[in-house]
Amino acid sequence: LTREFGAPAYDRVEAPATPVQKRRLAALSPGQVQCTELAGERVQRIINEAPGNHAPIGGVKVSAATGWFAARPSGTEDLYKIYAESFRGRDQLNRIVQEAQVIV
Repeated sequence: LTREFGAPAYDRVEAPATPVQKRRLAALSPGQVQCTELAGERVQRIINEAPGNHAPIGGVKVSAATGWFAARPSGTEDLYKIYAESFRGRDQLNRIVQEAQVIV
């Protein structure tokens, strides 16, 4: 699969956030996220709850065909975290993280 699709890559980044920004991120709905592309691919799904049990994820997850990111506020520090994965390698992952920081 790696030869055909590329090597997966994962990262987590943190950025400062005020308590007000953290509350807004935690309450963000999919309809409020204004993006149609992620790293050059069409966004397929934006969610703020777990697919199986519909439990809130405390942020948002944006998915495209070969990558995704999730953003959520820290529960203990004045910052938010972006978790991102690319199924096509480090270059695409870097694009996803950069775009996620702008979107969030």
